[in-house]
Amino acid sequence: MFLKARFRYLQIFLVFLVLTPLLFWVSSKLSRQHAMTELASETEEELMLFARKLEDYLTGFDYLSSAIVTSREITSLLGKPLDQSTIKTANSYLSSLNEQVHASAIYVMDREGNTLAASNWQLEKSFVGKNYGFRPYFKTAMNGAVGRDVAVGATSGKLGYYIARPVFDTGSDKALGVVVIKVSLEELRLSFSDLSLSVLVADQDGVIFLASEELWQFKTLRPLTTTQISRIQKIRRYANEPLTLWPLKRETYWDEFSKTLVLNDGQEYLTQGTMLLSFGWEMHVLKPTNDVDEHLFFAMVASGLFAALALLTVIMLMQRRDYLQDLREAAIHDFLTGLYTRRYMQGAALAQIGRINRGHVDSIAAAMIDIDHFKAVNDQYGHRAGDQVLKEVGRAIITEIRRGDIPVRYGGEEFLVIINTHQSCDASRTVRRILKSIRNLHFRGSIRSLHITASAGIAHYTKDEELEDLLNRADELLYRAKQDGRDRFYDDECNKPEEQQ
Repeated sequence: MFLKARFRYLQIFLVFLVLTPLLFWVSSKLSRQHAMTELASETEEELMLFARKLEDYLTGFDYLSSAIVTSREITSLLGKPLDQSTIKTANSYLSSLNEQVHASAIYVMDREGNTLAASNWQLEKSFVGKNYGFRPYFKTAMNGAVGRDVAVGATSGKLGYYIARPVFDTGSDKALGVVVIKVSLEELRLSFSDLSLSVLVADQDGVIFLASEELWQFKTLRPLTTTQISRIQKIRRYANEPLTLWPLKRETYWDEFSKTLVLNDGQEYLTQGTMLLSFGWEMHVLKPTNDVDEHLFFAMVASGLFAALALLTVIMLMQRRDYLQDLREAAIHDFLTGLYTRRYMQGAALAQIGRINRGHVDSIAAAMIDIDHFKAVNDQYGHRAGDQVLKEVGRAIITEIRRGDIPVRYGGEEFLVIINTHQSCDASRTVRRILKSIRNLHFRGSIRSLHITASAGIAHYTKDEELEDLLNRADELLYRAKQDGRDRFYDDECNKPEEQQ
């Protein structure tokens, strides 16, 4: 009996000797995974928050530019560009307006790119008389579209975001000139620099133009090609900045959406990124992993004290599996409306385009839908009421689409539906049902008397077209619907009048 007991104790001791190192190893590994998963969740939430903050901030100036182009002072100026009285009135109007909105500058250019009037007309470095016709935003606007760009000012030497809109002659699609708003990004950069994390925004070439760390500004996420360098220099986007590579030492994927990276200073970060499709930019949030190392230390101590609690390890593994599943689900669906997120839409839409190009399905259309006067709802009834409206609109969209269509919360009060089409007016019929359902929405509580409408733009996919170009065309048609009175939609393929109402 004694020998059997000793043998049993010996067995237990040997098992303990075998399992304890394994438990330490498993515990340390699981602890790091758990801490990194929590860090990834926090990073994703903050990434989405900062992306919305940036988009909302710049979108406000976008709406302002659309109002300026129709003002009497600006149309009169472009009609009589040499009249001193008209110029003086325009300068005064732009200066007064800018005192309210606090942009870096607001100015008007003629067809050749010469600045006729500006909000800074009284300053030493006034834009008046300067020619900015070489800027891409000017050329885009003169072609009838909205020009957006980031560049270092040729006159001021300061970085800014430029929004340019064409001013059309009455009854014509010919642009008389361009209204430009330059927005300083310094306030945003300073707000990012006060955080316990790092934020950076890069342009379509991978050049970092906005960063919480000042040393990262004008670094590149990827090596630039000779063609890219030549184009950037030609349009003088970043003046004489050398545009050297970001000081990245190494990077590895942590999960489907996150990376760990180490910079040249030895600091490790967990990072996530997203595309800001409206601008063609990419945003990245980086969080130091220092707290993860602290978690690891305490896990090792806990493993030594609770070596016998193997069951807890199993439970932790199961909880971790469920937790990761919840994270993936949260990454796919918008928490407020239940619609798909933009991140999910990108992958799903690209997969659908691949099936189209292989001949497996007919085609798709992108329907951009925006709630009319949504800001007024928030202003009058509050953001909770605004959230209720967004939820109901999301339900209305889900109710009216067909199986296989992809409903997306695109941002703010803007929605997107990727519609599978078999006939020319399939998308129009779907959107018409959606807009009708939105008109017929009934609300409860303080907004029970509220009636809302929405506007939409539908662009049909053409072979070998980029997804971004498809979405941009849909957005332009949405903008046209907004300009033409709202509560309507335009379809670039279906020309039946009854389908456009």
